Amino acid sequence: AMPPAFDPATIEAGWYERWEKAGLFVADRDSSREKFTICLPPPNVTGELHMGHATNGSVQDAWARYRRMTGHEVLFLPGTDHAAIATQNVIERQLAQEGTTKEELGRDAFSARVQAWYDSVGATIVSQYRELGASLDWTRLRFTMDPAYVRAVLTAFVRFYEKGWLYRGPRIVNWCPRCLSAISDLEVEWREHKDTLYFIRYPIEGSDESLTIATVRPETMLADTGVAVHPNDGRYRKLVGRQAVLPLVGRRLPVVADDAVQKEFGTGALKVTPGHDQLDYEIGERHRLEIISAMHPDGRMKVPELPAYDGRPAVEARELVVRDLEAEGFLEKTEPYAHMVGHCDRCGTVIEPLISEQWWLRMGEMARAAEAASRSGKVRWHPERYERTYLDWLHGLRDWCVSRQLWLGHRIPVYTCAKGHVTAAVDPPSACPGCGETQLIQDPDVLDTWFSSALWPYATLGWPEATEDLRAFYPTSLNCTARGIINLWVSRMIMTGLEFTGGVPFTDVAIHCTILSRDGRVMSKSRPETVVDPRQMIRRYGADALRAWCALVAMSSQDVRFDESRIEGFRRFSNKLWNATRLVLSGLGTETPPPPAPDASLELEDRWILAELQSVIEKVSAGIEGFFFEGSISSAYDFAWHEFCDWYLEAAKARLRDGDPAARAVALYVLDVLLRLLHPFMPFVTEELWHHLPGDRDFLVRARWPSADERLLDPVSVAAFRAVKHEVSEIRATRKALGLPAIGGKYLPPPRMDAASTALVITLGELPITGEVAGDGVALASGGRVWLPSAARSPVGIQRDAETKRASHRLELLEAKLGDANFRTKASPEAVAKARAQADELRAKIARLFSQ
Repeated sequence: AMPPAFDPATIEAGWYERWEKAGLFVADRDSSREKFTICLPPPNVTGELHMGHATNGSVQDAWARYRRMTGHEVLFLPGTDHAAIATQNVIERQLAQEGTTKEELGRDAFSARVQAWYDSVGATIVSQYRELGASLDWTRLRFTMDPAYVRAVLTAFVRFYEKGWLYRGPRIVNWCPRCLSAISDLEVEWREHKDTLYFIRYPIEGSDESLTIATVRPETMLADTGVAVHPNDGRYRKLVGRQAVLPLVGRRLPVVADDAVQKEFGTGALKVTPGHDQLDYEIGERHRLEIISAMHPDGRMKVPELPAYDGRPAVEARELVVRDLEAEGFLEKTEPYAHMVGHCDRCGTVIEPLISEQWWLRMGEMARAAEAASRSGKVRWHPERYERTYLDWLHGLRDWCVSRQLWLGHRIPVYTCAKGHVTAAVDPPSACPGCGETQLIQDPDVLDTWFSSALWPYATLGWPEATEDLRAFYPTSLNCTARGIINLWVSRMIMTGLEFTGGVPFTDVAIHCTILSRDGRVMSKSRPETVVDPRQMIRRYGADALRAWCALVAMSSQDVRFDESRIEGFRRFSNKLWNATRLVLSGLGTETPPPPAPDASLELEDRWILAELQSVIEKVSAGIEGFFFEGSISSAYDFAWHEFCDWYLEAAKARLRDGDPAARAVALYVLDVLLRLLHPFMPFVTEELWHHLPGDRDFLVRARWPSADERLLDPVSVAAFRAVKHEVSEIRATRKALGLPAIGGKYLPPPRMDAASTALVITLGELPITGEVAGDGVALASGGRVWLPSAARSPVGIQRDAETKRASHRLELLEAKLGDANFRTKASPEAVAKARAQADELRAKIARLFSQ
């Protein structure tokens, strides 16, 4: 017996445990079936999952469940990332609250503290994915600090080192003065700052001339080694090749011409500080300018020759430099200036571009191989436009800074002996291979987390060992992620996969949209009011509702604002399915009817719903195969709610109640297929309803995916029933417009409507004859006519009012569409023009009706 109402909390609670107990998600490497592999993008073990994880997990699980139902052996492999800098910051904040530091704790105790954190938060993440219904193979759970994975990371480093692609040297990096580490581009959060633009006069040596530059960071001018102008800027062409004199310092600065200078910014002249700006560093390389580092790693100024500024924090030094520039007549003016400033997204500190001694990985050869793989179609992008993002990144790719100055992470496997010999080794050597010295010092740095995650698709399967999992499930089939890490993660997986395995790590890359806050802002932990906890949505509406909405919007062409009402709508949809199933089961009796076959004796509504179902099967399948989930879910949703529930079950309700065998067979068949089609997106409610259907039933995820049956296609019946729907809709609209009773009246069909269609119009239009009728009635667009009970109005007046209200309603919808900016920007010019013309025609029609 089914409860009268759908309760997701009750239904969802037990199914995941049953699925897991039955081993439904454990992949069989020895299976002869075609393999399909997804490696879950590893969430950072720093906290709880967010809407990005929910979106990604929903669409990946939809693919995994769909492929199981299409006969594939599926491995959906879970894992987590140690997230070195993020996790270290979390632990350090905890220690600060306890009144201690990691240094006081010591490295061993700190490592134990981190491990306890990993154990706790890792278990939380696992439970959240279970709550979402993700069909992950938990027997293969991976973590980037597992011993086998650590060995894979060290092996990759050593192989790169032995090829001569790794080197240590000073170059400019993103530096966090609080974390005291280099950080990746992705770990820089850009925030708007309202600062001051300072206009400073630089004298030209040997003349009365000067050149004015504009800067927001006058304190870094202490490390200037050049001035750059655009080659085509006529204002400064005569100064190129001459020397400017640095105010307050007296250093001679060559004036160089470089295309990177923006003529429109400030005065068009750029002070070049190669030690403190990435663009300046590149200009300095091209023109061989001196590199001066004027800042300590903790953000204090390092200018011992200028004791007035030395050792002061950058902001404090700025105030002093501005004061002295003004006193000596070098400051021309100031202006308010708003600009974006990089912050460490882990601790919020302003990032300093600094020259730092780091480990660098040469990228040129790997970038060329990765570009060729994409251009040859070995990697396919969905949507295709993101291939351009990937290729643009690869073009001219700079060497990668792979080292970090942290306690947490994969320690760089480089050892130096007392005589200076350097060795890279996966296993710590007992002695120097060059001289036999036994006193070896390991490099103190750890590897960038992105270095280890770049190995994810194959290191999780056992590489560098030739494991059975690697043989069976690699290369993987699909990588799904957000566009923000195409460059830092997807491209690097492709590059390292080609390098270490000889092939691409996956054949398809799906880029899902970013879920924004309700007001359109990017969700950020620094702005808690923008963040939506997916677990709250699950507890409020159920996992199925959240998953369905995530999958609906995931492959959108643009970012999507969070819309709780749409999630609530899918909760109502689940309830609609629940009630429809109860209705169908109430008419089934004790015997299970056989599947319906093409039969002329079937009623019109039977032939119509079976034909429409075949079309829906094709649309849902094509949407999943084509990475267009919106089409899949919308097709299944519209068919289930409107065609099946609103029309078919209403048309067949009396036959089901009376035990009509054909109605029973058709309703059960349609419901069976519909639950299969919806299962990848809404696994809990579909599994529950599936097991309420009669017969011996295995788990739904092991059921065969539906395929369209051409024998059930019936365009004639489809056209006939659509005419019925149109007729009934007109009758209902007329009643509503005139405020007439919902039941009663008399109907005269159009000349070409057959008896079966007429009977359906009378049934669905609720038109039993309720008494005598007179006059001409109300004409319908089809040529039919309806008499509705109304003593107060003439048939002519009824018809005129009905037409007026219908036209007004259509005009209201068109005006809303034309007022929607999304429609005007996305629709073709022809579609917009057509909508405007239709609106004009409706206005004219309404005017005519009012004048009658």
